[in-house]
Amino acid sequence: MDRRVAKTRKQIVAAFFELLKKKSFEKITIQDIADKADINRGTVYLHFADKYALMDYCIDSYVDELISQCGENEEIRLQREAFQRLFDYLGDHLETYQLLLANDRNNTFNKKLTATVEQQVAVAIKHMSKKQGPSQEMLIRFLVSGLLGVIDWWIRNYPACSSKEATDIMLELSTPYVS
Repeated sequence: MDRRVAKTRKQIVAAFFELLKKKSFEKITIQDIADKADINRGTVYLHFADKYALMDYCIDSYVDELISQCGENEEIRLQREAFQRLFDYLGDHLETYQLLLANDRNNTFNKKLTATVEQQVAVAIKHMSKKQGPSQEMLIRFLVSGLLGVIDWWIRNYPACSSKEATDIMLELSTPYVS
């Protein structure tokens, strides 16, 4: 992607998140975004069809970035380092994820996060567990639901516990099912 295009897109996203801090998604207009980004309204439309496409782009970008923080190698495992990187990253970008959760009216963020986490957990379980068939599928759904519930709780209740404490708890909860 051209650097100028990337820079403008970054401006639009930053302006969008600044506006989300002040008002709900429904009340934000493309003109608001353009004004905040100090660009022409037509420029916003060159990058995004509408504010829904912008929200989808943000969701896709931030879910992909979140998941990329968990695994640095090809063999994905449910282990301390992955959980620690996950919670550290969430802590560093807490406000962004709080805004995405708070403005997830159509459940788009949750659906994307669920599908992505499920894919990653499925790979990990295939490497770590001897379970097969329905037993393996149920284990994957169980762990995904639990992990997503913990992530949601942690984001909404931060700083109820540190990223290290969240990692320790997540590891303690998942260990019996993957060993």
